Amino acid sequence: MNSLSLMLAGVAATAAPMEETGPAQRLGQEAPPAAVPTGPDPVYPADFYKPFQPQTALDMLERTPGFLLSEGSSVRGFGGAAGNVLIDGQRPTVKGGGITEVLRRIAASRVERIVLLRGTDAAEAQGQTLVANLVLRADAGGSGNASLTLSHTADGVVSPSARISHARRIAGWQTNIELSGEMARFPTDGIYLDREATGALYRTRKEHIAGKAPEYGLALSTSGALGGGTLTVNLRLNKDGYSSRRGIDIFEGTADDSPDARRDIAYDEKGRSGELGLDWTRRLGSGWTAKLVGLGRIERYETDEDYVEADYRGLSSQMEKPSEFVARTTVTREGNHPLRPEFGAEIAYNRLSSRLDYAEDTGGGLIPVALANARTRVSEMRGEAFANLTVRLTGHLNLETGMAAEFSRIRVTGEAAQEQSLSYLKPSAALVWSPAGSTQLRLGLRRTVDQLDFGDFAASVNQADGRPLGGNSGLRPARVTRALARLDHRWGKGGAIALEAYHQWHAGLLGYLLLASGDEALGTIGDGRQWGISAQGTLPLEALLKGARLTVDGTWRGSRLRDPVTGRTRAMDDIPAQSLTAELRHDLPALKSSWGLTWTAPEEASVFYTGEVLRWRERALWGAYVETTALAGFKTTLRAAAFNGQDAYRMRRFHAPSRAGALYGSEQRDQQSGAVFSLALARAF
Repeated sequence: MNSLSLMLAGVAATAAPMEETGPAQRLGQEAPPAAVPTGPDPVYPADFYKPFQPQTALDMLERTPGFLLSEGSSVRGFGGAAGNVLIDGQRPTVKGGGITEVLRRIAASRVERIVLLRGTDAAEAQGQTLVANLVLRADAGGSGNASLTLSHTADGVVSPSARISHARRIAGWQTNIELSGEMARFPTDGIYLDREATGALYRTRKEHIAGKAPEYGLALSTSGALGGGTLTVNLRLNKDGYSSRRGIDIFEGTADDSPDARRDIAYDEKGRSGELGLDWTRRLGSGWTAKLVGLGRIERYETDEDYVEADYRGLSSQMEKPSEFVARTTVTREGNHPLRPEFGAEIAYNRLSSRLDYAEDTGGGLIPVALANARTRVSEMRGEAFANLTVRLTGHLNLETGMAAEFSRIRVTGEAAQEQSLSYLKPSAALVWSPAGSTQLRLGLRRTVDQLDFGDFAASVNQADGRPLGGNSGLRPARVTRALARLDHRWGKGGAIALEAYHQWHAGLLGYLLLASGDEALGTIGDGRQWGISAQGTLPLEALLKGARLTVDGTWRGSRLRDPVTGRTRAMDDIPAQSLTAELRHDLPALKSSWGLTWTAPEEASVFYTGEVLRWRERALWGAYVETTALAGFKTTLRAAAFNGQDAYRMRRFHAPSRAGALYGSEQRDQQSGAVFSLALARAF
């Protein structure tokens, strides 16, 4: 890792200086943001981003008013996993967080403008209500960028991360390559308080965790003319992992200087993945476009955990090998037509092979522990056909309708072999009213089907929490119907606000239950509802502080379901009542510098196991940064993340024989991870 970091840092240091952008910059004064044209789709030209000193397209998107980058979901298939970014009107053929890598490889100098598509022009990003389309310069030459970041964590260790990418046209094909390497560290201290049902403290535990996560990646992409259309190829190779060493001193009663026992847990996780995406697009005339997409992804994960305490030892080893192959075709009519249809189909094959070995030693040697579906193979063949139609009802009112039919066959082999065939209809409809170029209102209704996590078909074990889980071969996905009302309004040179109210009906929710074998596992526990209001906004503060702006992203939500264990009403699993982040940024063009403060509100939620209620809470986080391009050729950023400390609280309450029974004990945990300070150097060339 160190040699890779030094190599990338050397490339960054020897790269050619960045080009100047104009007389104002040479004099140390950047031009003010360009005016943003008003229209149904807001347009932000490249000049708008100059005060933010962007190095990559990702930097520009992060500073686009009222826009939040969505990677999309990690569900299987391609259509339902759409993010909210297009490049020259096309969705990149990547998954698993790959859109961030794509945006990092695009130098800011290659971006001509960013167009926000509000509603009807976003066929390539299914289900997204706000999509950013990056329009690249047709005459852009070779470009690249390199960065090196040094992070100092609470354990006093400095960890590096580095990236370098280069893009150029080779034999008429626009080609890009990125190399990346990172070593993240996670030092954590915690204290556990174990209490009886009466609240009396009977045990205290103090722990220290030293965790680290190395990650290395190679990404390649190329795009050029082929067969009358444009072929784009994306290749990603990744190697990552996580390892931790956890030492726990155990005290009977309150803690003193002499622990009564010691517990050590060694955890190691290794992962490798490869992904290849192909996209061929051809214009057919009269506004029609045909697209063929192929995507394949293969992964391998190995997890080992060794738990040792006095005369007890628990040893687990798990191997998972997921893979996915997708073929998709669409025919779409684009442009300013009264009727704009889209037709398409997708076929996907997914597979997961999982093997878990778990054994315990209580003094007589390691003895295997049987769990339901410890050795399992899950495969799914899924097909979907869909048709969407956008109708211009009036000059300001559009109707969006769609229907998709999904068919799948899930086969589980192993201890509890089972096969099931599923089919669903997924309609959608929305009215989009744009009374003015600056304002848009959307009323929508959409039905979706959650995808099952194949890992839930197989057994797993969390030794630190003493929670083995069996696999459930009979899982079925939940169905979600979502109604929403969304208002998007923009003004001036960067003001934006979006408000959305929604209500969701969940049929066939998944939760924890007991299998016939007696093992705890995920299964269908009933129906539920969720509702909420979200707000994203960028508020210029010119009247109070020239060059300042406030960005806010928040969601307030509620949920309800009938608990099958207790018969009482409760919230859905792991749904925080609020999520809120805010950033105050002040740009100082004359100094080629900016500074800012960030804040993340506390969050808390609960998870309901069959005999336990786990409630977690993460405390508020504060951050600050200063960035400048005063150092010729470099963008330098000094950042303090969570400078008030990263604190997490968890309370586990245990009941017997289930949550409907009496409380027999509790476990309270407080963890502190400390602040992270980083220095980053970035250079475009």
